[in-house]
Parts: sequence; C-alpha cells; structure tokens
Amino acid sequence: MPKFDMGAAWDDSKLLLRSHGALTGTIAAVFLFLPTLAVSWFGPTPIAPADGANLEQVMAAFRENAAQAVPYQLLVSIVSAIGGVGILRLWLSRSGTSVGDALLFAIKMIPTMIAVQLIMGVALGLGALLLLMPGIAAGGGAIAMLLVLIGLVLLVGLSAYFWGRLAVVSPVIADREVRNPITAIQAGWALTRGNGWRIFLFMFLVALVIVIVAALVGGLVGAVAGTEDGIGRILTGLVQGVVAAVGGLISVAIAAATYRQLAVRGTFE
Repeated sequence: MPKFDMGAAWDDSKLLLRSHGALTGTIAAVFLFLPTLAVSWFGPTPIAPADGANLEQVMAAFRENAAQAVPYQLLVSIVSAIGGVGILRLWLSRSGTSVGDALLFAIKMIPTMIAVQLIMGVALGLGALLLLMPGIAAGGGAIAMLLVLIGLVLLVGLSAYFWGRLAVVSPVIADREVRNPITAIQAGWALTRGNGWRIFLFMFLVALVIVIVAALVGGLVGAVAGTEDGIGRILTGLVQGVVAAVGGLISVAIAAATYRQLAVRGTFE
C-alpha cells in the first residue's frame, strides 16, 4: 500500500481552496459562519458558577450549560454538514455542478451523514465502555485508578486511529453518491488502509494550528472587549464565526485532498 504523502495533500488542499473560491467562500459564509454567529449572539448565555463554588456546583453549572447548548449545536452541525458536503461536491464532481445542485445534493445526503455519525458515535461509546469498565468495576483504590488511566490512554489512541481511518468518509459520500452509511464507512476504511496514523498526524497538525490561532485571537479579543453582553459578545461571536468558517473550510479541503490522493492510488468498490 503506497504511503500517504502529507506534503502533496497540503499542496492539493491549497489548490482546492483556490478552486471555486468565490462559490465555496459564499457557502462557507452562509453555512459555517452565520450559524455559529447566530448561536453566539442569540443563543443561551453560559452560566458561570459562583465564586467559591464547590466541585458539585461547578459540575451542575457545566451540565446546565451542556443541556442548553445541545439543541443549538445539533442545528449548527446539520447546517454545517450541508455546507461541507456541498463544498465537497463542488470540488470532487467529475462532470461539474452548480452551487444549487451541490447544496441540493447535500440536503439529500443528510440522513446518510447523520447515520454515519450515529454509527461512529455508538462504536466509540462501546469502545469507551469496554476500555473503562475494568477500572470502574475495580472500585476505588490505586489499582482502579491505574486501570482507568490505562483505559483512557487506549481510548485516546483508538479515537486517533479511527479519526485517520475514517477521515475520507464524507468525500466518499460526496464524490460517489453513496447513500448507504455502512458502505460509505467501509469504502473510507478501505481507502485509508495502511495510512491511518499518517492521516491522523496530518489532520491533527492542521487542527492544532487552527486551535492555537483561534485561541490567540479569541483571547486577545476577550482581553480587549471582554465577554459580557454588548460589544464583547458581538466581537466574540464574530471571531467564533470566522474561526468556524475558515477552520471548517480548511478541514474540508484537507479531507478532500486526502481522498483525492488515496482514490487515485486505491480501488473503490
């Protein structure tokens, strides 16, 4: 199996980002930037634990914030998935396609994308249960803590490996119009055979740079304008929207470039 070339994939990512630049930029603005901005501006305000709060109160505030955020995040995820698959369709379509056709295709593929995410989420959840159960069953004590720690390390490694092996499932769906989620997962798994860790490293390094830049910009804006209602929340929302659009577009580009390299070398069944 030929080795995945990270340098070539990055060069192809830049080429894709320049391809249909105005069209993909518009899709990213509508489906990645605006939903994140809207949730930031009009969504629920995070609940901050009171000064001197104990661990139980902090966890209660965390659970309340998570419960408030879930519906909004699900909506943003679905809208973002439409934009991402639409962009992939523009980049990968062999016969050429319009923005309208690409977005209509993406909407039709929503059930497939949701099914893929559910399958991968259930698989990861079962893996976490199997890896952490020995430590949980052992009760308290140093041995239990050690088993939990080992389970967590194995879970992180498993998640990283699956990230690399399943990185091209969305491009497979967009390029080959695969509606069966199991078939899409099998095809993505087959294409990345022998390159899972290299693909993970490539995507992790790109994601790490995006996170660092976002944290620096967000921290600077927060330090200058604050994060309270008013100008601080407006600027923070703008930063989050820009990061979602730019980071999402780059992530889609590297997934598409990875798929293009592997699809040329491999066989799709």
